[in-house]
Amino acid sequence: MSIGIITDSTCDLNQKLIEKYNIEVIPLSVHFGEKEFKDGVDINPKSFFKKLNKNKELPHTSRPAPAVFMKKYKKMLEKYDHLLSIHISTALSGTFESAKLAAREIEDQKITVIDSASISLGLGMLVILAAKLIEKDKDLNDIIKTIKSAKRNLYLYFTVKDLTYMEKGGRIGKASSFLGSIFSINPVISISTETGKVKPIAKVRGPHRAQDKIIKIIKEKIDNEKNNWLGFAHGDRKADLTETKNKLIKEVKKDKNLNLKIFNSRISATLGCHVGPTVYAVIVLSGDFLV
Repeated sequence: MSIGIITDSTCDLNQKLIEKYNIEVIPLSVHFGEKEFKDGVDINPKSFFKKLNKNKELPHTSRPAPAVFMKKYKKMLEKYDHLLSIHISTALSGTFESAKLAAREIEDQKITVIDSASISLGLGMLVILAAKLIEKDKDLNDIIKTIKSAKRNLYLYFTVKDLTYMEKGGRIGKASSFLGSIFSINPVISISTETGKVKPIAKVRGPHRAQDKIIKIIKEKIDNEKNNWLGFAHGDRKADLTETKNKLIKEVKKDKNLNLKIFNSRISATLGCHVGPTVYAVIVLSGDFLV
């Protein structure tokens, strides 16, 4: 059975990986005022953050319409027997619902739509895992079962210095945003794969304490697992992320038996709208199912 993979532009996978595994990507839309940009098509992370710095009005995003998925599904089904459509957390975007609606309109039995319950490289890692399992000719039901099971071993933690974007997006209240700015609070936040929602982990003062907290948490997740994928993504905060990455890898590599695969990325324009340029994230997927 031939199986095709489709995801969306919030996966934060680089073009090399997308092309290697023939992954189809549906773009979400970013709006600056009246102007609409297709994420990853009309605008990339570099141009987005440059534009963000020049615009006083904060941008907003919109999901792809079901018709966009229908068109893509129909074309892909000319080539594949079955499609795996893996997307951003349904608790954070309507993209999953658009995909489900489209699948029902076409041939539902030939399309499996999966809620990653994650974002960024959390989503991206599940997509790559599916691609690798397909490459090894695994059975469709086994692939779906593995992906859904893998979500229990997927963890994403991020921190931001500027809470304005999360406040505007309704993820935190105005009071929290104001107090965070006044007291230099750098929250450590996760995306819970149980709920797919934003989940506060800790409020610490200063970026280095946030860094220490993230490293500590990730090390705890890795300690009992031999096989791990580590992801690093940022908005416009490369130096801080690189420092965190180097410290973390140095720590975890003390275990000589550790199998480690590294993913690096810059977050999509879509995600940048909601968290701003001061974000960086560390993602880990662990388990014997990694191939």
